[in-house]
Amino acid sequence: MPLIKPITNEMVREETAPLWVELREKHGGEYDFSDDPEGIHARINATTHGMGILMSWERHGGLAMTRLRSFGIPLDVAKHLIKMYCEKGEPVDEQEHVPKGSRANQYKEFERWAQEHDSEQFTTLQLAEQSGFSTATIRKYIKTSHYFTKIKSGLYECGYRRD
Repeated sequence: MPLIKPITNEMVREETAPLWVELREKHGGEYDFSDDPEGIHARINATTHGMGILMSWERHGGLAMTRLRSFGIPLDVAKHLIKMYCEKGEPVDEQEHVPKGSRANQYKEFERWAQEHDSEQFTTLQLAEQSGFSTATIRKYIKTSHYFTKIKSGLYECGYRRD
């Protein structure tokens, strides 16, 4: 689901302004927030970071909750941001997080997937999403892998190749 409207820096300031007021009232305007048992300062940071993530979320696709939680945004902040800025219907339940495991296991899983999709073509972005690695890591990996053949810039074919 898309955002209700694009998030701007002004919207971020409006969202965090009441939290800053509350924080300054409790600490007397000081900027040492180390003694903040309510975690107001951490909530301000999480809210600002979460809204920044939502600014570019639509380009990456997937669920907003999954994207926010992958960046470590607390569950309560993520639910609030989704409720306020995403269109109705965006799920606010946290998806079960499955640990990725070791990097070596991720590569083995990715190679197994590539063998299952022999002779199919995929873009760099599709391969990055499938593997769980960044596009830069995928491009480096593909250069040395025997499981992909470059068709043209940004397009690769799966299948074991013999060099």
